[in-house]
Order: sequence, then C-alpha cells, then structure tokens
Amino acid sequence: MDHDDLVRFTSEALLLCLKVSLPVVAVAALAGLLIAFIQAVMSLQDASISFALKLVVVVAAIAVTAPWGASAIMQFGQALMQAAFP
Repeated sequence: MDHDDLVRFTSEALLLCLKVSLPVVAVAALAGLLIAFIQAVMSLQDASISFALKLVVVVAAIAVTAPWGASAIMQFGQALMQAAFP
C-alpha cells in the first residue's frame, strides 16, 4: 500500500462518513425547522415538545438508514483490508 492508496482510502472514508451521516442530519434539521414553525404558529414555548419529537424522528431515521450504512461501511472495510493485506 503506497501513499496514493492511503490518500484515496482516506478521501473515500471521509466521503463515506458524510454519506452515512447526511440522512440523519438532514432529517433532524428538517424536523427541527418544522417543529419550530408549528410551535411559533401555536405560540408554544415548551422545549420538551421539540426535544421529544426530534428524538423520535432521529431514532426512526437511524433505524431506517442503519442497514444501508452498515453495509456501506462493511464494504469499505473489506476493500481496505483487501488492499492492505493482498
């Protein structure tokens, strides 16, 4: 494994981190915006409502995307091991 392979695998690892975390972060941001809008319209000031709903939405997003994310990470790990130990 030479310098070019290390740079390539590092950039692939960073992109994989972005791809795996992006759906959950996007869902959390959209849920936060939607909940904040609804609370502003209804003049609700309770922070626990926002926290509880975002928690449920984020846990659901993790449950839905976990198989895909784990599969992508496993494929990357296998490719990395095959390149490191041919």
